[in-house]
Amino acid sequence: MTKQAANFDDQASFSAPIEDLQVRIAFLDDLVEQLNQQLALQTLELADLKKQMQLLYARVEAADLSEGIAPFDPMTNKPPHY
Repeated sequence: MTKQAANFDDQASFSAPIEDLQVRIAFLDDLVEQLNQQLALQTLELADLKKQMQLLYARVEAADLSEGIAPFDPMTNKPPHY
């Protein structure tokens, strides 16, 4: 082989792994962006669910549940299968 052909083979042998790494980096960048978007959506959804829970707690605390409901005693009010 000539010196030029050997030099071309060396460049080709180095460029293939570099291209593979560049492709993997591009896919990883895309994956990180997708995960970041999903995390942002879940953060918003979690904040919304927390607000809903606070509203439900406030409604339960404000409601007068003692009227018409007997207190539950686990010792006397056993289910029939016990």
